[in-house]
Amino acid sequence: MNDELLIEECRRVLRRIAWRLQYQAKKISTRELPIIENICGQNQMASVDSKLHLEEMLNSLPDKARFIIEQVVINGVPEEIVAQHLGISQQGVNKFKRKYLGILRKKLESNPQAVKS
Repeated sequence: MNDELLIEECRRVLRRIAWRLQYQAKKISTRELPIIENICGQNQMASVDSKLHLEEMLNSLPDKARFIIEQVVINGVPEEIVAQHLGISQQGVNKFKRKYLGILRKKLESNPQAVKS
């Protein structure tokens, strides 16, 4: 009886962890990946232009925001580590990331030809 309760509790905890991981992956794929895919594109020849455009757009951001976007979104460094490096909270890093991804998204929407060329 006690073993069955323990097994059921482990299953419940594992399901919760799996759900959180799935939710985070879905959130990243819907909010962050479209921006990177729009900038970098699929075509190898356009890749160089896209990378230059990405660098130009990132350089238009403030230093702290550029560092956060490069580390978290492009390089995949966890927000917690970036927060420790900058001496701010993880929530602060997340707030910067969301704010400046939104700004980059608006720039892309207002000038889609710069990405496609």
